[in-house]
Amino acid sequence: MTVFDRLKRLLGSPDAPTSHSEEDGRGSGACKPISCMEAMARLQEYLDRELDEVSHQEAAHHFSMCQKCFPHLKLEERFRDLLHHSQEGEVCPDHLKEQVLELLAAEGGEPREGKERPPPA
Repeated sequence: MTVFDRLKRLLGSPDAPTSHSEEDGRGSGACKPISCMEAMARLQEYLDRELDEVSHQEAAHHFSMCQKCFPHLKLEERFRDLLHHSQEGEVCPDHLKEQVLELLAAEGGEPREGKERPPPA
């Protein structure tokens, strides 16, 4: 579908190509329009693929058509990608791991090896 076809469909032109099925009047590509506020509210769940199929399609359609929201989607995708790749090959240093485990033990977590947990008061 071309950009012009999408615009015709968005504006409700009678000669616009549709993806509606004949049986139910709604095709797999048909969805109700959502506002920018709704799209932004769904952004994280959309990227995490936690939306139901209809909500996912509505958000996907909005992001593909909206010039204001599309850059937000791409920014979040890029941020997540960079965050994911920034952790590759990184391992927590042993001394830091020991400090964290000792602090957790002091706060009532599991006792460290060789150390007794004080009895509850």
